[in-house]
Amino acid sequence: MRYAIIGAGPSGVVAAETLRARDAQAEIVIVGGEAEPAYSRMAIPYLLAGQIDETGTYLRHTPDHFDKLGIRMVQEQVSTVDTDARRLLLSNGSSLDFDRLLIASGSHPVKPPVAGLDQPAIHHCWTLA
Repeated sequence: MRYAIIGAGPSGVVAAETLRARDAQAEIVIVGGEAEPAYSRMAIPYLLAGQIDETGTYLRHTPDHFDKLGIRMVQEQVSTVDTDARRLLLSNGSSLDFDRLLIASGSHPVKPPVAGLDQPAIHHCWTLA
């Protein structure tokens, strides 16, 4: 079985680990569009406050965690999901075939209607980039 997971956040990571625990032979790939290791967006305020360093935001704290589990990480954006062909087309032109797909791509920030949020010094804390 070939599992593809779009999203390298907490849901995608836990899903991949759960699949591995249930199916030792499966091919599992997590596709995340950021260059950083899988991390928690909810930890970013602690990073900005100096309470943790960047590695404190990482969901798993050993660089070889996913390799040891046989879970492949692909750091690319998904440009197209072809459900008929069961194929993901990636922004770098490559593709990944799958038998089962989980879309765990998360959400995006929304600016509330609060006066002053459009000022140049106001930023959303959404990525490590």
